[in-house]
Amino acid sequence: MSIRVCTLGFAAMMWALPAAAQERGTMEFGAFGSAAKFDDKLTLKTGYGGGGRIGMYLDRGLAVEFEDAEMRASRPGGLKDVNVGILSGRLVATPFTAGALSLIVGAGAGVSTETNFLHTYGVDALVGAKLALSDNVSLRVDGVWDWLANQDWQQYRSVRAGLSVYRRPAQRERIVTRTIEVAAPAPVMMMHEDSVSAAETRRLRDRDAALRALRDSLDRARRTPPPEVVKIMEAHIHFAFNKSVLTDSARALLDQKVAVFKANPELSIMMVGYTDRVGKDAYNMALGERRAKAARNYLVARGIAPERVILESKGERDQIPGTAGKAGEAENRRAIFRLIMAQDDPRKP
Repeated sequence: MSIRVCTLGFAAMMWALPAAAQERGTMEFGAFGSAAKFDDKLTLKTGYGGGGRIGMYLDRGLAVEFEDAEMRASRPGGLKDVNVGILSGRLVATPFTAGALSLIVGAGAGVSTETNFLHTYGVDALVGAKLALSDNVSLRVDGVWDWLANQDWQQYRSVRAGLSVYRRPAQRERIVTRTIEVAAPAPVMMMHEDSVSAAETRRLRDRDAALRALRDSLDRARRTPPPEVVKIMEAHIHFAFNKSVLTDSARALLDQKVAVFKANPELSIMMVGYTDRVGKDAYNMALGERRAKAARNYLVARGIAPERVILESKGERDQIPGTAGKAGEAENRRAIFRLIMAQDDPRKP
């Protein structure tokens, strides 16, 4: 007989911008305002307007995008203003990212959409930056140079600023199946109580005990998370001296925990804040509690229910053995996590 134990999981993604907005399949929708300066030979002076863009990331840090930029341009000598529009397509790369800030560069080609005054085509180059405002929105500022091929390669330069909104690809489910072979239990013979010997009674009791142990083992197998989940959820975070502010590395670890939390709604965490030996015990207890709360507040802000995070502070107690000196004290300024299954929750009666 085969008993199948199925675990339903999600291929979770960490979407902390700007890295999140660079995942393959992510769509970018943007709107911007623009200002441009034209070469004198184009008989145009300056232009102001706006436009929109749509793009898709082909891989982390590499995207293809299309823009339609429409402007109202002034002309010298008191001539009437005209409309100037360019439809462009380009490849854009993200060579550098630091926190919420990303540098972008790109190159492509374009053709005019307003042909009453200026019909042209050419190539362009782009240098810009993105600043993440949230998980799905960023501020984008670009400098663009356009060279017009059929206008003796005259150029105009423009600055564009606006907002971009990102839509992530749908999460895909992955089913992992483990098969455990279990021998079928022997059939139970119904006998009159008086006809069962003491030895037979012991044998039946032993068999029943073995079956109960097997059922308990299977239940534990169903409830025990995979090792990679335990590793992520029980990874420690550290703090600077006398601080309860989360570092970049701490936020990165907590983002991994958020993904596991959302894929495993039955999981909870016991979070314990610690300090080093410097300072009084009462102060260190309060500091440990602030560190634990800082981590919990970060998780809650990303959609994790507060009742799934249990807090505790131990201050300077339970120091890590062999942690003398500054390097050792830094190891003690930590928040640790213990994974709790639903049936093991200490808050349940």
